[in-house]
Amino acid sequence: MPIKTLSLYLLCALLIGSSAGAAPTQSDPPAARPALSGHTSRGEALDLAQWRGQVVLVYLWSTDCPVCLDRLPELRRNLAGWSGQPFVIVAVNQDARLADFKAYEQALDAVLPPQPQMKLVWRRDPAHRDNLGDTPVRQPTTLLLNRDGALVKEVRGSWPAGTWDDIAELVLN
Repeated sequence: MPIKTLSLYLLCALLIGSSAGAAPTQSDPPAARPALSGHTSRGEALDLAQWRGQVVLVYLWSTDCPVCLDRLPELRRNLAGWSGQPFVIVAVNQDARLADFKAYEQALDAVLPPQPQMKLVWRRDPAHRDNLGDTPVRQPTTLLLNRDGALVKEVRGSWPAGTWDDIAELVLN
């Protein structure tokens, strides 16, 4: 193998290897007042503005993200515990293929009753609109909105300790 070709392979391997564990880039942060509209997976019209007066957690995830999938049951448990509170979760799926999202949703429906306060959305739906910016697809992004719809916390990746305390403070006060 020529030295030039070998050097190119080594450079590519070095670049790929050095970026594998790197922190995600903050390429395009969401707006101070996030907007999202379209339809839920159940066909309901959806607009973040409809939940003014409630705390909204927007959770961007994909089915090929283990960290994302690990967080979803925890979101459901806490949402069930806060039933009747002014709290809504909008889980925005970022899968490239609708079939992957639908397969997950069908599996979920087979074992869990629907939760009215948890809205599932496919971000690539032609009717979907948002100003959330670029978000990593293989890593969760969480946006916490206060009762006025303003962004108060953004987490990319795993949640730091105290995140549920921050949510509870907004929901219960």
